[in-house]
Amino acid sequence: QALDLQRDILGTRHPDTLTVMHNLAVTLHSQGDLAGAADMMRQALDLQREILGIRHPHTLAAMQNLAVTLKSQGDLAGAAEMMRQALD
Repeated sequence: QALDLQRDILGTRHPDTLTVMHNLAVTLHSQGDLAGAADMMRQALDLQREILGIRHPHTLAAMQNLAVTLKSQGDLAGAAEMMRQALD
């Protein structure tokens, strides 16, 4: 609900909406919904890269969190690649 409200009020591309998307993804991960978390993280990360830029601290944190989620899913290669991108 919070994400829907953010999108309605501020729009999908607003930095605060991106933060809510990321926080929802982290919550999904914590609840064990790794697939849902990874999907939401990818959506948020794509927008963060475009809007905030690749070197913004929130973008880098999102990349690291996606890497952790990928690792939790057993996608070690994907996790390693995401961490490499965050460190480049």
